Amino acid sequence: MNQIPMQYFNLAKENYFKYGLSVIQLIQIGKFYELWHEPDTRSRQQAHTQAELLVEPSMRSRPLEVTPPIEQIASLLDMRIISPGKRSLLQMGFPIYSLTTHLSTLLDKGWTVIVIDELVTGKSGPKQRAVSQVYSPSCNLENCLELSYVLSIYFSQDDLLGITLFSAMNGHSIMFPVSWADRDKVGRLLISYSIKEIVIWVDSGGGSEILINKIYNLLIGWNLFPSEPNAKIEVMGEALTNLPCYLSYRYENNNKEWLLLHIYMGIHAEWFNKNYQEYTLSKIFQSTWTENVNQVNLISLLGVLQFIKDRNPNLIKNLQLPECYTSPISPLNLILCNRAEYQLDLVPKRGKLGGLLSLVDFCSTAMGKRLLKLRLLNPITDYYELNLRYEEIATFKQLIGKKTFDNSELKHIKDLSSLHRQWAICASSDTTLPPKKLSQIYHSYLFASQLISKLISKKGINIQLPLSVGPQLKSLIEEIGRVFQVDSLTGDFKDVLQPTGNLTNLLAQQQILRAQLTEWAEQTSNIVFQDTISIKVECFNKEGYAFSISSKKLTKLEHYMTNASISDNSIIVLGKRGSYLIITSPAIHKVSIELNLLEEKINTYVKQTYSRELKRLYFNYSELFLPLENMISRLDVALSGAIAAVKFNYTKPCLVLTKSQQTKGLIEAINLRHPLVEQLNSQEECVAHNISLGDRGVLIFSVNGAGKSTLLRAIGVSVILAQAGMYVAADSFRLRPYHYLITRILGGDDLHKGQGTFEVEMRDLSTILKLANYNSLILGDEICHGTEVSSGTAILAATIERLTAAQTSFVLSTHLHQVFSLIDSPVQCYHLSVIQQEYLGLIYERKLKPGPGPSQYGIEVMGHIINDKKFYNSALKYRKLINWEPPSRSESSSLTVFRPSKYNAQVFIDSCEICGAPAEAIHHIQPKKLRSRRLNRRSNLVPVCSSCHLDIHRNKISILGWKRTPGHKKLYWVYLNESLDSGTE
Repeated sequence: MNQIPMQYFNLAKENYFKYGLSVIQLIQIGKFYELWHEPDTRSRQQAHTQAELLVEPSMRSRPLEVTPPIEQIASLLDMRIISPGKRSLLQMGFPIYSLTTHLSTLLDKGWTVIVIDELVTGKSGPKQRAVSQVYSPSCNLENCLELSYVLSIYFSQDDLLGITLFSAMNGHSIMFPVSWADRDKVGRLLISYSIKEIVIWVDSGGGSEILINKIYNLLIGWNLFPSEPNAKIEVMGEALTNLPCYLSYRYENNNKEWLLLHIYMGIHAEWFNKNYQEYTLSKIFQSTWTENVNQVNLISLLGVLQFIKDRNPNLIKNLQLPECYTSPISPLNLILCNRAEYQLDLVPKRGKLGGLLSLVDFCSTAMGKRLLKLRLLNPITDYYELNLRYEEIATFKQLIGKKTFDNSELKHIKDLSSLHRQWAICASSDTTLPPKKLSQIYHSYLFASQLISKLISKKGINIQLPLSVGPQLKSLIEEIGRVFQVDSLTGDFKDVLQPTGNLTNLLAQQQILRAQLTEWAEQTSNIVFQDTISIKVECFNKEGYAFSISSKKLTKLEHYMTNASISDNSIIVLGKRGSYLIITSPAIHKVSIELNLLEEKINTYVKQTYSRELKRLYFNYSELFLPLENMISRLDVALSGAIAAVKFNYTKPCLVLTKSQQTKGLIEAINLRHPLVEQLNSQEECVAHNISLGDRGVLIFSVNGAGKSTLLRAIGVSVILAQAGMYVAADSFRLRPYHYLITRILGGDDLHKGQGTFEVEMRDLSTILKLANYNSLILGDEICHGTEVSSGTAILAATIERLTAAQTSFVLSTHLHQVFSLIDSPVQCYHLSVIQQEYLGLIYERKLKPGPGPSQYGIEVMGHIINDKKFYNSALKYRKLINWEPPSRSESSSLTVFRPSKYNAQVFIDSCEICGAPAEAIHHIQPKKLRSRRLNRRSNLVPVCSSCHLDIHRNKISILGWKRTPGHKKLYWVYLNESLDSGTE
């Protein structure tokens, strides 16, 4: 094998064990980057299903086939693979300038890209090459709309986890400890961050399958590892056999996002040394701050810093101090439980459309978009901050209404968070910030300054701007303009500086030498060809400065020089470019050498001065950067909120204060709408509802498809919008902030945990009961529908009793009508109305009306979906049989003892006299207002079930009284109306 491929594959093997199985190497060959593969070599990667990874190795089947990386990359980039000549080597590649275009695609799919560049040595012989850059999904600063994070987890031996979230893009990090028992709390936090790589550190020399499975299950619970048993996971070939010190995985999570997982079995001993921790971290962060930080946090932080340093040492320079917390849960936030962000469609799962964030996002900057997402997924409870956000939106809404403000400045501001980070890295290393990036920074500053000036000029606006940002920004803009030629930053590098001092002298010398060559060319051309364009001065890559002339005219030039007694040796042909020849002479060559040396001197001076001035400006003004970024982000989000409020007719929430110390949550909404439903369903008007939640919870009944789930989501979404500091889809919205929002809307099995629907329901119900208090809001859709009716009804009744006792705000929807007659709690009861008309059929009116509504409706709804009259009648027949069938009693069983009525001891609560079901109440045939005397006489009392009792009070059933027959007395009653929603409540 050729020496270059041998070096390539040796390096590939080394990088595989250093960076993991996702490595692809791009080697520079001339003007191309190429990827190589040996077709007959055994693949280092293996693949298993998620289910197989969770069982013991002896029970696993053979690994799945893994497509070679070169084939995956070729398919991803839509390129061809070739095998040149007779070599057994597969190759693909692309031009060097295309790397930035393809890089984001590769990183998005979970690849780690290693770039091997040719070295400029100035020596003859074989090209020397070396690794110039390592890009991983979390270590890339180019063209990132989202902040990519590395999640670092340290597993201590006492079941305490050290968690660090680190973003190389802006140098931001968060760290906190969490016990194994509280690990579920972390999952609620992680949804706010775009995690691309996971690094796990285990304090153990050798791994065990039990520990590895523990890691799998932890990540599955955090939605960072596939929960689908058939999900394909790529694994290091050696990882599942002898459990080495380093394990690497590549896979798609449940949201179809590619992740890389790195597990390191064993930790450097010095990481546990306090002196080492203090010295290393104070050196990196330029501050002493580790004294009161938990040990597990420091080890987790050291781990992620080592991980980043191995890929790009510059990325751990000029970092912000980490945000250190004692818990993943902040008391100042509304905690979203049971994955409420997905149950309420706040953010769409990858590959799916929609989501509340997409609807209300009118931000113009990448910084604003990130802040909006962060606010939406991390609502707060702070009254002052919420009112401040409301006022900012109100101000922009007023300006929009007057048509005196728009996003014309914001839309031109680039991602300063990323640009400042790149500037910070260059200020502390030997790398150089490209002038194009400086141009983006400068023009973003100009528009930011214009934005500040515009806001200051508006009288009576209620927006707080940092006092020092405006003056400092103007000063920085002036300094950049004084040092650099801002209009030339996107052009030639040698033109980036303002020509002052030494540079002016150097440029003057350069101009004199260029003018001399130009004069020689024009004079000769004029004498020989009677024009000034036949001979031109050009600068060539290899030849330097020389003349160009056509082949035909060179003969005439040589003839002229011969006749003029000028030696032929004075013309030297250096080469050919197309139809033109490159010529020089001793005199021209001498000037060319002088020019080349001078330009090299100019370039060196420009580069050194450029870098020096950038470092000076950074260290003089770096304290401005974060306040400026925060100000722009905040203004962008406020303007976005105002645009959404105007476009969708949202209203400003009103925060309700309380005089007591017990700040119980409260909602009072008039004409509340679901923001997504009203925009997506344009064929019918969105029905608005009045909601009051405070002292009493709400129980909602309705026909299938009438909109129970939509109403629950509308309440949840509105609370989140309001506590994120945004306007709400309602005519009026009064709120006392909640601390917990617990949803149970999406049901189904949990295949990963082997739990059926009812088990999942009970698991969620356990969370509800644990967190239920006066600061909690519970939204439950058909809780307990996964088991038989009697148990489900009993559990639901007990749930309502517990939530009421805890003074919890709750809205529960159900089809279990019997629960209404069981509960004594002060619960509001409503139903969503449906009308059945003879010609139009079933009409979803969707209005929230008092009372439980009809108790039997499934067959009627089915009849409008399944157009089969015979099947419909058959279902009706069986329902009547079920309703009229008397309670079955075994002949061998003892007689059931029925309880006497409290109204009359001679009347027993046995079976319902209408349908035969077990009776649960006594109904007065004539109410007290019509029969003041002998109200509780036996002839005026009827045992009924809860369903029939409701139908009586809804005027669906009319009881005519007891009538004597030849055999016994019988209750006479009739149906008054077959409508699903008629009569009085």
